Amino acid sequence: MKNKILYLSRLKALACIAVTVLHTFLAAKSLSSDPAVQGGMMSVRNAMMWAVPCFVMASGALLLDNKRVLTMKKLFGKYVFRMVTALIAFSVLFSLFDGILINHTPAGGIVKDIFSDIFLGTGWIHMWYIYLLIGIYMLLPLYKLISEHSSPGQLRYLMLVYTVFLSLIPFIETLSGKKLPFYICVFSIYPLYLFLGHVLHTGIIKLPKNACGIMFLICTGITAMLTVYGYSVSKSAPETSGKLISLLGVYSFPVYIAASIGAFGYIRKTRNKPFPVLDTVAAELDNCSFGIYLIHMAVLKYIFAVMKFNPLEHGGTITVIGICIITLVVSYVITRLLKLVPYVNRII
Repeated sequence: MKNKILYLSRLKALACIAVTVLHTFLAAKSLSSDPAVQGGMMSVRNAMMWAVPCFVMASGALLLDNKRVLTMKKLFGKYVFRMVTALIAFSVLFSLFDGILINHTPAGGIVKDIFSDIFLGTGWIHMWYIYLLIGIYMLLPLYKLISEHSSPGQLRYLMLVYTVFLSLIPFIETLSGKKLPFYICVFSIYPLYLFLGHVLHTGIIKLPKNACGIMFLICTGITAMLTVYGYSVSKSAPETSGKLISLLGVYSFPVYIAASIGAFGYIRKTRNKPFPVLDTVAAELDNCSFGIYLIHMAVLKYIFAVMKFNPLEHGGTITVIGICIITLVVSYVITRLLKLVPYVNRII
């Protein structure tokens, strides 16, 4: 395995674990009405918000590589086809899960839910990532033109413009409660993460390893403190609480951008130091990361919604951590088995 792939494998494996933790603690938070408990659960959840941006950054590092040739046939026959197939297949499976195990919906209602989930995005919360990838892939030929024909200075300028208009201005608008007239004609924060992965991977932007680690730890600490504070003042200062919780719920939050850069930059600097056992585990998680991402929510829903198990009444945080581990292991095993099935292994 090449060094550059090795560090991306580590990054995606850690991000896979973090996403599982994120959704587990989010689910646990909904089981309590106590602001202190909610704040504690959400502080862990929000501390994991670097994970999805790092997945996008890893995609940018790979897909925007100037040596990687992307034809329209490959774009639609491989990348877009895989996402659309996953969207349809798992929307059907998740609608059946809800209709049969939770809501006891009649067949006609399940069919209606399937179409709604696919075309209106009313399905499970984590499926938004599939729509994101479809959108990124559709614009990938243009993104590659930018990355291949831009100078390092132009790419750094693009990162600055994206950061100001897609992160800092929305941040100021949320805090001030006023809509600023300045805007740029782009829709999403995620191209910023895509290009950040490219410029960090290629060294167009260079950051020291220790600085990245410190930045990540500081941002994670700030995130946890802001989360706890936001929930602690939910009754005494609801407006302040609402603004904080709103900021902490979006990937354009400047602290999340800095944390994602810190995580990516730090792990990138480990690329020349092998860890045989850990790298074997990381490679397995990386290989199964897409399947784990899709399936882990079904495991969580079965525990929380079908079994109606409340970990806060049976051990609290320790039990929630146990559910994280169980969910990750079960999701990995299911994904590994599905990879043995012909055609299915091309999707998952």
